[in-house]
Formats: sequence, structure tokens, C-alpha cells
Amino acid sequence: MAAKKRNTLRNKAAARLGNTSKVDEVEPIAELAEDPKAFLHQFKETKKEKHNNKQNDFLSKIKKSSGSLNPEFEGISKSSVRRRKRKMRDNLKPRLDDLLTSLQKDDDLNQFTREESGLNITNDNISTDQNPFGPSSVNPPARIQVTKIVERVEPGSVKIKKNEPNIRNKKGAKLLASRERERFNEVISNQVFKQNSFSALRDIIKMQKK
Repeated sequence: MAAKKRNTLRNKAAARLGNTSKVDEVEPIAELAEDPKAFLHQFKETKKEKHNNKQNDFLSKIKKSSGSLNPEFEGISKSSVRRRKRKMRDNLKPRLDDLLTSLQKDDDLNQFTREESGLNITNDNISTDQNPFGPSSVNPPARIQVTKIVERVEPGSVKIKKNEPNIRNKKGAKLLASRERERFNEVISNQVFKQNSFSALRDIIKMQKK
């Protein structure tokens, strides 16, 4: 029987130490060259998307610059907003000519009926007691019809007065507002207006049109 070698443990330990040193030594990895096809499938913005983005940015800028609280005027330039507001103010202005023509028609109709009822006399209205001559001796008066010719003004037409404050200006609008306030207080405190409002309103409109 052969004798065992006494240095086997030492050889195993030395071999183990040699393997760990090899593991610790890591070879440096060489840097790879840039791939020319790396950005081939990258996202690219199309012309249509670019146009839509520019349009949306422009509209958002206009909305911010306008600063209008009304959602109807969003995305509209300031000049067009001013034109629309001016048109709305003109539509809200009271058309006194239309009111005057309607009041004149009503008043003329009432006056015409009163005059016609007072001037139309027939034989039925005259009794034999009041007529001493009798119905055979006196001819009945002819039927009289009274018509009143009134000069009509086209509705919607406004008589322009010179040297009047302009409502479009800030100073003129303020002056007109103060005048209308005073005139309104005078009309309300007027006794004629309290008794017959329509006739007083018609007279006031006629005074304004002069």
C-alpha cells in the first residue's frame, strides 16, 4: 500500500486561491460603435400634426389675450368683439318713433270716434218735441265725416340733433345717462303722467323729437 501525499491539502488551498484571483480579474469590455439604425423607428411629428399644434397654440394665445368672461367671445379678436357689442347696444336702444306712431294711432282712433259720434246727426236723434217745425218741413242734415291727416314718420328713423353728446364716447354716455335720470324723475313726479300715462308719454316723445 502506497503512502498518501501529505501536501494535498496545501495544493487544494493554493488552487482555490488561484481561482479566486482569476475571478477578481475582470477583463474590460470594449465599447461598441454607435448603431446607425438606432433612431430609425423614433417618433417623428407629421406636417398635419405640426399645423394643428400651431393652430391650437395660436387660439390659446388669443383666448388669453382677449380675457373676455363671456364664452361666446372666446377665440374672437378684440375688434370683432367691439363690433358685436356695438350692434347689441344698437338693438337694445329704445325706438321712440315706433312707440310714438302706435300712440298716435290709438289717440287718433279715439278722437275720430268721438268727433264722428258728435257730428253724425240723423232723424232718429231728433224728436218731434224738440223740433217744432216737424220732420216734413226740415231736411235732415247730411252725414259729416271728419278725417284727420297725420304726418307719419317711418319707424326706426331717428332725427339727428347737432351739438348733442355722443353715446359712444365715455363722457357723452355719462352725460346722457345723467340727463335721462333727471328726465325720468321729472316724468314720474308729474301729476299728468299719474292721471293719464299714455298721453303724457306721447307729449314727452313729441317734445324730444322737436
